[in-house]
Amino acid sequence: MKRPMYVEIAEQVTQIIQEQQIKPHGPVPSEGELAKHFGISRMTAKLALDLLADRGLVYRLKRRGTFLSDGEARKGARRQQGGHSRRSIAFVVSNLDYYTSRIVSALESAAREHQFELIIKLSKDVPDEEASLIQLAADGVTGILLFPRGRHQCSPAALKLRKQGYPIVLIDRLFQDVPMDFVLHDHFQGTYEMVKRMIDAGHREIGFVTNPLLGVSSIEERYKGYMKALIDHDIPVQSQYIHVIERANNLTDYAKGNPEVEEFLTSNVKMTAVMCGDDYLAAVVLYAAIRIHKSVPEQLSLAGFSDTQLATLLPVPLASVAQPVKELVQAAVANLLDRMNGKGMSAPSTIKIQTKIVERMSLAKAAM
Repeated sequence: MKRPMYVEIAEQVTQIIQEQQIKPHGPVPSEGELAKHFGISRMTAKLALDLLADRGLVYRLKRRGTFLSDGEARKGARRQQGGHSRRSIAFVVSNLDYYTSRIVSALESAAREHQFELIIKLSKDVPDEEASLIQLAADGVTGILLFPRGRHQCSPAALKLRKQGYPIVLIDRLFQDVPMDFVLHDHFQGTYEMVKRMIDAGHREIGFVTNPLLGVSSIEERYKGYMKALIDHDIPVQSQYIHVIERANNLTDYAKGNPEVEEFLTSNVKMTAVMCGDDYLAAVVLYAAIRIHKSVPEQLSLAGFSDTQLATLLPVPLASVAQPVKELVQAAVANLLDRMNGKGMSAPSTIKIQTKIVERMSLAKAAM
């Protein structure tokens, strides 16, 4: 496989240093000079020099340039940068909820372990997400982990950076046939396994409550997992057992009730279990069941996805699909560091992290 362009340029710069017999502390060709000489973008030139700095061959001083290094030069460069590692990684995310906050916590641990500075960037909307990616790269951030907003297509800015050889990895979202690095939980398998638990408990009339699909891979994969579990066990898929809720999150007032969900439960009297696309949706269903005096789990078994803190605080503790965050972050950081160091194959990779079933009181055997 062909290596990233900036890795090839870094080797060419090493040859230039040798051919020109540049002395320690002597200036190395700048980003602009390399871009003009090789006919490449300044971003690719910057990545090449950053790679050489990571390897200790050169050191870079803000507003002064790049210089051939020796041991003392590297120490001086670090002192001018406040004693911190020069490398920095940004995590771009739309909001901080229970799940993404756990990702940030795990990233903080990874930052200490691998000695890089962690930058957290909250995007306000899709245009702001695009602008943030471009600005972070321009500001010299060494690599980016992106938790994309719910959108139909991959970020054009992310694709542009990837094409330039900039290290960027997408977390917990997958865009088919897009040449990017992805690290995500296996949403399909997690839902499949939970629905199978319901089937093994004797349930045959199983509903599914979801957010609108709208091209968001995690939501779509959970829906597909539900469908496949039914089909594999010769259970007919019934459209009336599938209900879409526009929005439920940590700000939802569940006590107010949801007439549409109450109607969904009331009109499907044979339904004995409901798989929900996330824990917030499951909370809506649970409170709707309470309002219509339908007992959970005696009359209705219930399960969610993500295993948020909410799952243990509901009137009936919620069975859920847990998303191990430590494994997700470890894989994402390892992938990104390989890209930053010019290692690994140039072809994009997709890494899926296994989920875990957490059984609680909301899931019980079907009544005979």
